[in-house]
Amino acid sequence: MAFALVATLSLTAACASGSPAGESRPTAESAALGVSTATAAEQPLPSRSFAASLPEGYRIETVLDGLELPTSIAALPDGRLLITEQVAGRVRVVEDGRLLDEPWFELPVFVQTESFAVQELGLVTIAADPAFDENGYVYIYYTEQREGDEGRTVFARLREVDGRGAELTPLVTIDLAPVKSHIAGGIAFQDGAILLGVGDHEDHSLAPQLASPAGKVLRIDRDGEAPANNPFADREGADPRVYAYGLRNPFGVAVDPATGQAYITENRDVEGDAVYELVAGADYGWPAHRVAFRTPLVVYDRPMGLAGITAYQDDALPAFTGDLFFCSFHTGGALHWLQTGELDPLAEAHRERVIASGCGSGVAAGADGFIYYLDFDAGRLLRISRS
Repeated sequence: MAFALVATLSLTAACASGSPAGESRPTAESAALGVSTATAAEQPLPSRSFAASLPEGYRIETVLDGLELPTSIAALPDGRLLITEQVAGRVRVVEDGRLLDEPWFELPVFVQTESFAVQELGLVTIAADPAFDENGYVYIYYTEQREGDEGRTVFARLREVDGRGAELTPLVTIDLAPVKSHIAGGIAFQDGAILLGVGDHEDHSLAPQLASPAGKVLRIDRDGEAPANNPFADREGADPRVYAYGLRNPFGVAVDPATGQAYITENRDVEGDAVYELVAGADYGWPAHRVAFRTPLVVYDRPMGLAGITAYQDDALPAFTGDLFFCSFHTGGALHWLQTGELDPLAEAHRERVIASGCGSGVAAGADGFIYYLDFDAGRLLRISRS
C-alpha cells in the first residue's frame, strides 16, 4: 500500500462509522459541520459549526514539518514538546522550534498492515506528569504485538533519564484484539490521579459492563492501581479502576487546571460524536443510545472523528482563557474553539467555532502559553501565538 494513502487515511476510524476508504473529505473552511448545542441530549439537532477568525493580534504559524503520522503532544515544563509518531513508534523531541534527529523514546508497535488505511492502532497518545520536574514521568498509550497476529493495548509509564525516555513500565494491559480501531487513549490528570480513556475495542457489548476496562474512562494512580475513592471501588464484580462507562471511543480527555473539571471527546456511530463533561460514576449510554444520558457541551449529527482536547488556562492568549480546544479528523482536520463561559443568548449558537484547518489529532498548550496542534496528514506542527 502506498504511503500517501496511509498518511491520508490511517486515523479515519477515530469516530468509527467513518467514510469509505478513499472518499474525499471537505476542508474545515468549506465543510457544513452538523452540530448541536441543544440541552436535550436524547435528540441531537442539525446545525452548523461556524468558521471564525482568530482574535486580533493572534496568528497561526507552522513550527515545523517532517513528522510521520503524528498523533499526540506532551508539553514539558522546560519548553520541549514530545510528539508521538503512530506507526514508527517514536517519541520525537521539539526543542527551540527544531525537530531533533534522536528520538526521546522508541518501541515496536502493533498495526494491522493489511488494513492499515483505516485504523488507529500504534503509538497513539502521550502525556507528561504534572510533577515531571520532580519524577520525570511520561505516559504513553499504544498497541503491542502478542502471540500470533493479534495485538493488545498498553498504557505505560516512562521516566526521563539523561534526556531520554527509559524504564518502560506497563500500568494497564488490555488483552483485546481490535481489528483496526476503537482503542481511544485520552490521558489527563486530576487530583493526583490519572484519567485514561479506553475504547470499546470494537466489542460494543463491553462498554456497559463494569467488569471490563473497555469502553470506559479509568482512574488510576501513578502505579496503575485504583484509588480507594473510585466510584465502583467497592462494587462486587466491578473493575475498581472504572470511573465512567458506556463509552465507544473517548479519544480525548482533558482537565481544566483552574477548576478541576474533566472533559472527554466521544465518538459514536454515524451520529452522536460529542464533547462531554466527565462525571464520576456516569453511564454515557453506549451502545444502547446514540447520544449519552448526559447533556453534551456540543454534539454532531455526522461523523466528525473527534480527537485530542485541551482546556486552556494561561494568560499568553487571554481571549482563550478558560475555554476548550479540540481536533476533528473527518473534516480534513479542524481546530475547534468551544467557549465554556456564559454567553449572550444571541451568541449561544456560536459557542463552538472552527478557527483553523489541519488539526486532525493532537492539541496542547505549551510552556510558553501558546496552543500547539498537529496536522496528521501533512506531518506538521503548528501553533497559535500572539504578537
